[in-house]
Order: sequence, then C-alpha cells, then structure tokens
Amino acid sequence: MKFKVGFCSLVFFLVVILAGSPASALDAIPEQPGFSGYIQPGGGYLSIKSNTVAKVLSFDLSNQRIDSLDDEPDSESTAFFTLPFKLAYTFANTRTEVFLGTEVGDLLSFDTAQQLGVKQDIGSLGVFQAGLLFSGNVKVWRDPFVTDQNRDDTGRQNVGAQLVWDKILGSDLELEYAFRKVDIGNESSGDSIVALTNSDRDRLDRNGTVHRVSAGYLFKFGDNHQLRPQISMNYDDLDGEAMANSGVDLQLTYVYNLDPITLALNGYVGQADYDKRNPVFGKTREDDRYGASATVYYTNPWDWSLLGSQSARFFVTGAYSAADSNIDFYNQEIALGLVGMAFQWK
Repeated sequence: MKFKVGFCSLVFFLVVILAGSPASALDAIPEQPGFSGYIQPGGGYLSIKSNTVAKVLSFDLSNQRIDSLDDEPDSESTAFFTLPFKLAYTFANTRTEVFLGTEVGDLLSFDTAQQLGVKQDIGSLGVFQAGLLFSGNVKVWRDPFVTDQNRDDTGRQNVGAQLVWDKILGSDLELEYAFRKVDIGNESSGDSIVALTNSDRDRLDRNGTVHRVSAGYLFKFGDNHQLRPQISMNYDDLDGEAMANSGVDLQLTYVYNLDPITLALNGYVGQADYDKRNPVFGKTREDDRYGASATVYYTNPWDWSLLGSQSARFFVTGAYSAADSNIDFYNQEIALGLVGMAFQWK
C-alpha cells in the first residue's frame, strides 16, 4: 500500500447529509428572496483500489504500471480535502431559485460534476428542477490493458443534464432523470493486445451516454426520524458493446435528528450486467456493488458562524463502497474517514 499526501476536491454521494434537509434530495426553496447556500469543508484519509481511473486533479488513483491482467488492483492511499458547495439566489415572488453547486454521480468512477440549474415551486404539483451538468479533472488510462510498461492517461469529460420532480402532487415522492455524455479524450482500449481484431477493440470503446432514472420516497416518523428508500435504474449506452451495461441500485437512508446531534446512516446494493463478451477476458462482465456510510453532525456549542451563516456544525463520516466483478481486473474498493465543518446560509 502506498501513501501520498495531496489536495483532491472529491465529493462522495455516500455522505448523504448536507447542511439542511439530509434525507431529501432537493433542498426547500427559501421563503425570503436573496442569496443562500452552503459549504462543507472537510479533510481525511482515503484508500482506493482501481485499475481504470488514473487521476483526479494531481492525485494518482491507480498504478501506472501493472504486471498482469489477471490480478485485482493494488491499494492507493492519500490524505484529501473535500469542499462540496451550493450558491443560490431566490426570487421569492415567483418561488424560483437559480443555483450553482456540486452534483454527485458515480462514486466508484469519481463521476462528479458541477450543476448550473433552476428550481421552481409549482404549488400543489410539487417542485421542478432542471440543470446542466459539467465536469472535468478526471483522467483514465488510454489503454488500461497495457502490461509491463507505463500506461498513458487521457482526460474524461462528462456533460449532460438532470431533471427532478419532487413533492409530487403534495406527496414526499421524488422522480429523477439524468444523462451524461462521456468523452474519453484518446480512447485506445485494447491497442496493446496484438491478438485482438479491430472489431474486438471496438467492443472496448468507453465513449457514449450514461442514463439514470430513480424514484425515492421520504417517510417521517415523529419529529426525529426519517427514512428514505430509493431505487435507481442505470443504462450505460456506450459505443463498445462489451462496456455497455444496465443495472439497478437499491438505497436506504435513515436520519435521526435531535438537536444538537444529527445521525445519518446510508446503505446501498446493486448490480450491473454487460451487453457482450469482453474480448480481453473471454467472458461477459457482471458486477455486484454495495456500500455503506455513517455521518454524525454536532451543532457547535459556541455558536460559531462564518460570514453570517447559521451556527456551524462539526461532522464525522466513515464510508465504504465496492464493486465485485466476475473479472478480477474490474474489482474496485473505496474506504474513507472524514471530519469537517458545515456552514449554511438561508
């Protein structure tokens, strides 16, 4: 195991509570006009295993050189820093909010983005949100199957959009659809394996479009307990038939809130089935994925604030996420510990 220290603006969907409404995907639109938002700086320790994601910013996430395609990835470790945020402006007369903030996709592929969007309260119909997603600073291996020599990395860009309908017809039901266009700067998967045909290499192409549809419902038990189950269906419509896949994820979030403490527990399980046989490994890939996290917030007793924010809250998070593939090369694992403070403006 290697240990490196660096700055990495990573955001994890396993940390399910943000300052505000932790069990709800959409924050409520403020009643008063003006600016609002939050920042949640934190620092901690990260351990990751991956053979496909090369870097986020300057942080190496996997080995540049591997000796065999039959082995699962080695572990890389680092100290890191996170800074999820949201900056919004509310037009109270029309119940409209425009915002810029952090949107989290797939943790295991470090698929994070910034979202520029608008949220609209439609009265008894619910709340609608639409936003543009854009991301960068993630590098993958041009040809992840190179062995016995250094692999070259290339940029991966994601752009897309998200649509959300929350509080549907006055209920606590929420529906979401998101898509992202994946662009690998110099896709060369399989070029190092001379036994592959051009048709085989085409099957390994990672470019394409990723679709996600989800539904969640928030149950409230008294003043202190919230439970939110969610089901997500994913379709990665990638150009390479061996990389295209569809899957389902089930997630359950529990929140206990009794001032000055908030506790959030989150767990998920899922699976993905790939469309065609992988020509490098001679079989069709199947993944099982799972993870869990726990976060505790504590409102500071000294009433600290930042630039007029609400009283700051300390938080501690532990999280684990993994993908177990029938092809060891694609196994992935992430574990982290994180501490920080949350500041919210309303």
